Amino acid sequence: MSVPGFYSLVLDTAESLSAAWLPFLTPGGLFVATRRNHFLGEEVVLLLQLPDGAKHSVSGSIAWIGANEFSGGRRPGAGVALDGEDGQALSETIRQLVGGDSSPAEALLARC
Repeated sequence: MSVPGFYSLVLDTAESLSAAWLPFLTPGGLFVATRRNHFLGEEVVLLLQLPDGAKHSVSGSIAWIGANEFSGGRRPGAGVALDGEDGQALSETIRQLVGGDSSPAEALLARC
């Protein structure tokens, strides 16, 4: 059994949270900027601070991996799907903080 990777994210503004939020992942997910090598399905742990000041620890799994060099100045990284009951609860909290205005397709296109 391998030890999961850990990421600490400070998403202390609505803009930074919206930019990292991946509503098209189930139940939701977050973008993590990284150059680490990951594989799909790999478990990671996210330590988060949200704009409301709340701190969370949640497990997730790598749902997609971005190339090391994106065109257009995009950062390399990975999409992390939030897992379990904690992930579901955190997803609901984030939806309330960012609002549900953008569709999953719009969020996906914003990442491309």
